[in-house]
Amino acid sequence: MNSPEISRLAAVLADLRDRGYRCPDPVDVEAPVVATGGDHPADGPDAPLSVERVREVTPLSLVSGLADAAHAGHAPVLVVDEWGVEDARAVLGEPFLLRGRRDGRRRLYSIPDRIALTDGRYACVRTDANPQWREESVTTATALEAGRAEPSIEDGRDRTGTDEPRLVLKADGTVQAALAADALTCPGPDPDAFPYRYGRGADKRIHVFDRDREVGRYAGIAAMKGNAYRPVSLPLLPEHHVKTGGRLARSVTVAVVTADGVEYERP
Repeated sequence: MNSPEISRLAAVLADLRDRGYRCPDPVDVEAPVVATGGDHPADGPDAPLSVERVREVTPLSLVSGLADAAHAGHAPVLVVDEWGVEDARAVLGEPFLLRGRRDGRRRLYSIPDRIALTDGRYACVRTDANPQWREESVTTATALEAGRAEPSIEDGRDRTGTDEPRLVLKADGTVQAALAADALTCPGPDPDAFPYRYGRGADKRIHVFDRDREVGRYAGIAAMKGNAYRPVSLPLLPEHHVKTGGRLARSVTVAVVTADGVEYERP
């Protein structure tokens, strides 16, 4: 018996065939399906479609799907269920792939990846609220949001220092960390970039340190969180995920299967 996700994908592919698209048959349901030769169902670009079922609607799953499609030169079509469409609109609508924008500064989603530090431990903060990332200043790294590809990749121009935003992590109204975006890439930030860090010791327990010394030991991550120490998640920087094909990525279409058929929309 097919899962609801696979049934939704099959319904979308059948609808696209009715619209003149050619789709492989049978399809590999574990990979995006490339559909060619038809008219875009939502007046999108004249390009092959990359049709992918989204198992869980999160900022990371959405940006991963559209980035892979755009990199391959395809227009992304993401198949979501009717319960996930509002979340998809929130992420894919304006401001594109952002939690928000205030005073011209981007407010960023977080993704479930820890921030590894150069000493082999991981960044954390002590707070009762969820830490949130935002830009400290306006940058020129917004080509994707305007439907343009990254300048250093597609038009040959060199990046400048202003292309890399400086990021601020805030929680409980307090700045917990401030660093350049490229500091988050391998090998990662220095240990003193964050107020706390943690790692698993030889005793299998979680050890938490401030900038000077060890401040706690816990049986696991849940116990550590119980004392308000929270691992810091990576911010989702759109330009770090969608590196080519910005116009195609920005043309993303959401497909929803309803009782009346398939509905397509470009958020």
